[in-house]
Amino acid sequence: MSTESASKPVQVAGATKKRGKAKYIVLLGLVLIVVLAQQTGLLGFGVAHLRAATFPRDESLLEYVQGSVPGVVIVDPHQIDLKALGAEGGSVRQHIERTRDDIKKATGIDLGFDVDKLVVAPSLVVARGRFNEQKLAERLATHNYVQAEYKGVRYLLRAGEDAIAVRDGSILLYGAEPEIRASIDAEEAGTSLASRDEATSRLAHIGWDRPLLGVALLSESKPSLRAILTGSTGPRAVTVGVSLKGGLSATVAIDAASAEAAEELRKLLEEKRANVDALKALAGPEPGAALAEIAKRATLAVEPASGRLTVQVDVHPEEIEPLAKAGQAAAGSLGEMYKNVRLLQLLAPGP
Repeated sequence: MSTESASKPVQVAGATKKRGKAKYIVLLGLVLIVVLAQQTGLLGFGVAHLRAATFPRDESLLEYVQGSVPGVVIVDPHQIDLKALGAEGGSVRQHIERTRDDIKKATGIDLGFDVDKLVVAPSLVVARGRFNEQKLAERLATHNYVQAEYKGVRYLLRAGEDAIAVRDGSILLYGAEPEIRASIDAEEAGTSLASRDEATSRLAHIGWDRPLLGVALLSESKPSLRAILTGSTGPRAVTVGVSLKGGLSATVAIDAASAEAAEELRKLLEEKRANVDALKALAGPEPGAALAEIAKRATLAVEPASGRLTVQVDVHPEEIEPLAKAGQAAAGSLGEMYKNVRLLQLLAPGP
């Protein structure tokens, strides 16, 4: 009797020690998982993916873009569904994968993993993500890029061609050297695109919860009295938002000088989309027919109070491939298209 009662506390104490040891092992395992996730970028990627889904608005990236630019395109890789862009072996998917591979080979940067948001201006690219400045410098040193500095900001330069800068490991700037310096000046002086309400308000109107969002400022956002009274038909700005859910869905907002001008533009577009023969002549028989169907489904509506024409266009997945091929044929090969984009200098800089 006494022997049994004496052994029970020992067993309980042993079980408690085992449970305590198990807790420490689990805790240590969690710490190791977090550390590994941090080191490999998985933690930052996961947080960024959650942020893209819950708080997609990121006007702070526009602080690195000069306020004088005519427009920008914003890409959110976290919101891109490649399946909506056609079959896996299609030209659109191949183009995206090839671009991703080329950039990764040249810089070590994975567009699908390291980049959380991308702002493309006419002569500057701004990216938010996770970037290793030292590793990037080592890779580009083999392509004759050297260290340079402006106002305390270091960047990599290939004289007479292009430059790239990493700021605080989370912002990447790419463009010609004058554009990199202008970006630094704009961010420092507060004269960036983020300070222009005519740009930020239009982007917000379309919605930041789009994988592709863009605005083009064509003229003064506030027209003169003469333009208002004469009903000038010239658009003031065009804003585009693209979603990829079961296909491609694009919302285009065209700001005119007045409601009358917006209505005139709507009537003109109605006439254009009714001309199937012209569409076939433009894109070819098969793509032209697909283009005619897409145009037929599109909706056009004018907001009288704002003088804005909104066009909603939906493209089914099976329609993307013939349109992409038609565009490829019209512009030449994809390789030739690459040459017209300054970003090629980053993808495959010369020896």
